[in-house]
Amino acid sequence: MKVVYFFQTLKIVFIFTVLVLFSRTFLIEPGVVNGMSMEKTFIDEEVFLINKITLLLREPKRYDMVQFFDKDSDELIIKRVIGLPGEQVYIKKNSIFIIDKHGIETKLNEPYLSQYMVTRTKDGAVKYDILEPNKYFLLGDNRVSSTDSRTTGPIHRKYILGTISKLPFKKN
Repeated sequence: MKVVYFFQTLKIVFIFTVLVLFSRTFLIEPGVVNGMSMEKTFIDEEVFLINKITLLLREPKRYDMVQFFDKDSDELIIKRVIGLPGEQVYIKKNSIFIIDKHGIETKLNEPYLSQYMVTRTKDGAVKYDILEPNKYFLLGDNRVSSTDSRTTGPIHRKYILGTISKLPFKKN
C-alpha cells in the first residue's frame, strides 16, 4: 500500500515539475532588472514578468517593453520598442521622431519618461537608416544611462524573447 502512495506522489511531483519547466520555457517567467537603463519605469533589482506567448501571436509593437538576447554581451536585456521595420528613427531637438513608410514625420509622445528626460545622441541630431524587415529600434527609458540602439544598432526580431510586465508589488 505504501509503495502505491509513493508512486502516486512521485507521479504528481513529476507532472508538476514538467508543467513548471514548460511554463518557464514557453509561457511566462520572472526576471530581475540589472541596471538603471529603464528608470523611471523599472529600478535596479526590480522583479518583472516576461510574457513569451504574446510575441508568438504577434510582432512587437511600438512602446512594448521587451526582453532580448544581446549576442555581443551574451546577456538578457530589457528595452522599449521605438522604431518598427520600414520606419526611420530621427533624433533631434532632444526628442524622437519617426518617419513612416510614406515619408511622414511624427514626434513620439513618451509619457513614460521622467519629466525632464530628453533623448540625445553624442553626435547631435541623427537620422538612422530605415529599419530593415525584422529589425527594431530599442531604447531604454533612462536616455542618459542606457546602451541601446543609438549605439548598438537595431535588434533583429529573432533575439526578442518576450514582452515585459511590471508586477503589482515591489521586491523588498
